[in-house]
Amino acid sequence: MATAPTTRKRGPGRPRNQDYDGVILDATMAILAEDGYTGLTIDGVAARAKVGRPTIYRRWPSKPALVVAALARSTGLAPAPDTGSVREDLLAVQRHQVRLMNSDGFRRITPGLVADLVADPELARTYLDQYIAPRRRSVWDALDRGIARGELPPGIDHAFISDLLTGPLFYRALVRGEHLEPEAAERTVDVVLAAHQPNPALKRAADTR
Repeated sequence: MATAPTTRKRGPGRPRNQDYDGVILDATMAILAEDGYTGLTIDGVAARAKVGRPTIYRRWPSKPALVVAALARSTGLAPAPDTGSVREDLLAVQRHQVRLMNSDGFRRITPGLVADLVADPELARTYLDQYIAPRRRSVWDALDRGIARGELPPGIDHAFISDLLTGPLFYRALVRGEHLEPEAAERTVDVVLAAHQPNPALKRAADTR
């Protein structure tokens, strides 16, 4: 199951001014939108935020760590409203993902960030904890509601289903450079649900309760 985001311990020195956190992260996102991941530097963020480099490094030890924090704060969670239907819940998530992966910012930021994550396992864990895990929780909640309603069988692999939903979109958007059509949301959800049909006898029993 997804783990809660880890809490970063503060190092020695003066206490952090929390007001600077938002200013720095806003500056980071502004530069990412203008220049992409490769164009972002700590010096550039410091200049945009009007703070010193040590102020940034007291909070985030590296450029990738700073970008992970900025993304986790700014992109929002994929929503999974309780519509009464697991298909509709997952469609809300997938439509959000399609919009995100079609955005210029996502395409300019993610390739360079992923390359740094591959080279730094500790940073990759931070990315999973702070960015991926909270977004998976909404999917897992939708799947649990589907199980409770008899739409999905018990014992499904929540993590694998989350990967099945995201993987095709990520591959087509970043590896192949395609613009994702809106129908991609429906196609991915329907394929996943078709592969995870409940036992008909169990579903009838649930419906009669």
